[in-house]
Amino acid sequence: MPTPADIPITPEERWGELGLYGARGMTGGEALAHTLDSAAGRRIPPVTTRRGLTVRLRYLTWGSRGNHWLRTAGISVTGRTINRWTSGVQRPRPDNLRLIDRAFWHCRRASLADHYKQRLWDDGRGSRIEIHPVDQRNVQSSRQRELRVRNINVRHEWQAVVDAWSSNDHGTLDELWTRIVDDLGSDHHAYTYVSHLGFGV
Repeated sequence: MPTPADIPITPEERWGELGLYGARGMTGGEALAHTLDSAAGRRIPPVTTRRGLTVRLRYLTWGSRGNHWLRTAGISVTGRTINRWTSGVQRPRPDNLRLIDRAFWHCRRASLADHYKQRLWDDGRGSRIEIHPVDQRNVQSSRQRELRVRNINVRHEWQAVVDAWSSNDHGTLDELWTRIVDDLGSDHHAYTYVSHLGFGV
């Protein structure tokens, strides 16, 4: 069974101030994870809000899941306390809120992995990625490169990409990104770092 240290960190912990980070650029592997995280977290309020906490607890304990994901995250309170959290009678302490959020993202990524693989593979047609280069506005003009938005259709790497995202393996995501941008030709190194990506999930 995974230890709490093995659980993928939340998007908030990973990305922080996304606008500032994106302006400096991120590796293509990080951009792949960021795009998948954004899709997986769409319209889900922060864990610090009452609704955000309720959504997470109901998702984590739905059906046969029981308290498995919460226990995997390292939460050691009694089942009665978890029931009080879920019913809104009691609010978790800040340290348990953090663990609930981590458990949610671990469970969310695992639950969405097969769906994302099928959708992005699209029966062998693949999905097109729109690659936005790093923002060079703060770069001295003499050192700026002429970079444009590029488009590339990806067919074969999606299963590995989603598996690496689900397990929070950003090293593998960067390796996969290198393989993806090789198809851009001679200037592929210029897209090792990007500001953001666009693809349909």
